[in-house]
Amino acid sequence: MQSISPIVEQAQGWVAEDRWRDPAVWEMIANGGSRAVHHIESPAMVSLCRMSNVRDIDGLVAIVSVIRPGAANEQKKLRFTRRYQRLEPVTYPHPSLEKCLSDSWGLVIYEEHILKICEQFAGLTGGRGDVLRRALNKGNQEVIETIRKEFFTSAHALAREDRVIQEVWELVAGFAGYAFCKAHSAAYGLEAYQSAWLKCYFPTEFMAAVLTNGKGFYDPLVYVLECHRLGISLLAPWINQPGPGFVPLDKQIRVPISYIKGISAKTVDRILSAFEQGAFESMLDFYRRVQPLPEDLELLIRAGAFDGFGKTRAEQFWEAQFHQRTFSRPDAAGQSWLLPDEQTHRMPEGPLAEPTRHEKLQLEVELFGFPASGHPLELHDNVGWETYCPVSRLGEFIGEQVVMCGLVIEQRVHHQVTGEPMKFLTLADRTGIVETELFASTYRSYGTATVRYPVLEIAGTVEPFENGRGFTLRVQWAGKPRLRAGTDAGSATKE
Repeated sequence: MQSISPIVEQAQGWVAEDRWRDPAVWEMIANGGSRAVHHIESPAMVSLCRMSNVRDIDGLVAIVSVIRPGAANEQKKLRFTRRYQRLEPVTYPHPSLEKCLSDSWGLVIYEEHILKICEQFAGLTGGRGDVLRRALNKGNQEVIETIRKEFFTSAHALAREDRVIQEVWELVAGFAGYAFCKAHSAAYGLEAYQSAWLKCYFPTEFMAAVLTNGKGFYDPLVYVLECHRLGISLLAPWINQPGPGFVPLDKQIRVPISYIKGISAKTVDRILSAFEQGAFESMLDFYRRVQPLPEDLELLIRAGAFDGFGKTRAEQFWEAQFHQRTFSRPDAAGQSWLLPDEQTHRMPEGPLAEPTRHEKLQLEVELFGFPASGHPLELHDNVGWETYCPVSRLGEFIGEQVVMCGLVIEQRVHHQVTGEPMKFLTLADRTGIVETELFASTYRSYGTATVRYPVLEIAGTVEPFENGRGFTLRVQWAGKPRLRAGTDAGSATKE
């Protein structure tokens, strides 16, 4: 019987040994390292995990629901982070609620809390409580008002005080919007922890799987940056490591052939099928066995898929022209063993133009959506990065104004309570990733710059989380980045 992989074996051992309390995993989650971990990777989730300093599975399960609109109303996120960390006491408006909310630090977090409060505090039936739950989720004010009257009447019959009834009703009514039941949250929380465990102990394999499946919260560029943060570099495609998915190596991940934009599925299938019969020895061997479409062969050359054979891109191009002319002859069908080998084709005389490293990286962005053979910020090497405060040092300037610079990797427009638009930005430099906020007044003045410049200079105040384990950057100014002396505008300032 074929043995299972070491990762699966260790994961099965982990389940058997119940490592839900692994300190390394919790440190990663609580320290903001959960990007690429399904369910807890969004900027809001990463921040909430840090704000809460979450250290157990019950807390993580609660966070999955707390982040939802229903549970997040009425500043419940802030109250949850404080109560979870014992920064404020857990209180109940009425003793009957302790039994209902003891698993959630006195807060209404899960959908079933609505039913429990209706039953145990107000004396309504579970059916009416469920009607209220659905009405709150859908914002059905007519039904909510009907249940409110029943709630007050039934609670009065149990001799509840008017003041307490009003307070408890507001607690229930504040659960407006979509939320999770506890079983749903538990399933997500457990899956998130298991994924975090894999990222903690098998980062290369985990990130390769995330890139392969392509179902994460972020654009693949963000996962590439996360790979670099973890010390994992990416490699351009290579026909002797064709995939079909991203190939994990030792602290490296190979981009698969299938990820090249524009390559035909037919050619990819033929490459994978031919490779199963043995590695390709040369471009000639590849051409004989795969017979790729001319446009696919050109894409493979541009992507660097033949670089492993030791020839320059220019040499590869002319060799490909020779093979295409030779194998397209009417008398060539089935006669490839009679054809001249790859050494007989004649190269043009004189020096051949070879793309620069910068041009190769730009080609990779066109073909993959990100540079594979270098760090994404190499394409912005004309920016004066050394003149800015790096992301990794922002925590040293709590409460102070700093000037930093970062590649814009995520931006989301939001509306404040007043209805005015604001923007959340996620910026990255070589040292890390940081969340930033442009409130309405700042967004009105500098919102255009956030879409005009791919790399953005930010002046902002470092605002700490209450527990001291993280911060956000509140922006006062945003604009064009400074350039290194002697360089032109380049890609950093393209409009």
